Amino acid sequence: MQAAYYALRRFSPYQGVIQVVDVGAARAYSTDGRHWTVRLQSPNHRVAGDTDAVTADHLMCALNERPHLPFPQQDQVELWLLDKTTLLPLALIKTRRRLDEIDAVENPSWQPFLTTASGFRCAALEEALMGRRRAAPGITPPRAQDVLERQVNLAARPLPVLQWFQRLPDGSGIGHDGLRVDDRLRARHLPREAFPELLVADRWPDPAAQALVDAYHAWHAPALLAHQNLSDTTRRWLEAAACRNPAKLLDNHAMFPEVLDNDAMQVALVSAKLIRAG
Repeated sequence: MQAAYYALRRFSPYQGVIQVVDVGAARAYSTDGRHWTVRLQSPNHRVAGDTDAVTADHLMCALNERPHLPFPQQDQVELWLLDKTTLLPLALIKTRRRLDEIDAVENPSWQPFLTTASGFRCAALEEALMGRRRAAPGITPPRAQDVLERQVNLAARPLPVLQWFQRLPDGSGIGHDGLRVDDRLRARHLPREAFPELLVADRWPDPAAQALVDAYHAWHAPALLAHQNLSDTTRRWLEAAACRNPAKLLDNHAMFPEVLDNDAMQVALVSAKLIRAG
């Protein structure tokens, strides 16, 4: 029984990158490269005899002999919400390793965070809302994550189209089925440039909308730095954003495929350790 080692992005909504040690009947998962959760895929979902014991031993051996992190990122089949005007990828909904893992689209909306999440802020939005609050002091301002969610979904509505793409080694993608995908969209070949490099299209005509998307990517910067095949320009921008808010770096830095500004990263990691210790 041969072990497979790979990394996957977690959706929906986006929750960073997970490392996987897979021996078929059992897997081990890690979200930070240090702590691992083991799951045995026995018929009764429990250790139930000699076979499961052998599987568990094999998994532990594979885990102990794992190669250096990060493992190769293998979720190259992506479900994208499409822009209603251009029908090009707008926001990444979820990913799969293989085409035979594609499932039906149950929720056609993009979500930026888990429903329990809070704390996301955008300085440009807060400044704009400040003026509205002075004009109408009794109105409770909306949360930044709610404004962002509405902004992205409105760019795809009223009848959102979602399409699966198989990404190729050069970054281009072949279109497959999805939700409301008509014949002219199936089997189309989009160049790498047609796909947002991160989670959401990064070019918006309205400056306030642009600032909100930039703030969203900056918020997720420590997790996004674990993505592979990023351009140097994007990685450098994410590193700067992550170093400005180092608290989340400790949970992700072991999974970074590369660091462009190692000196700044080391300073931020020391700061993160002091924050956590305090």
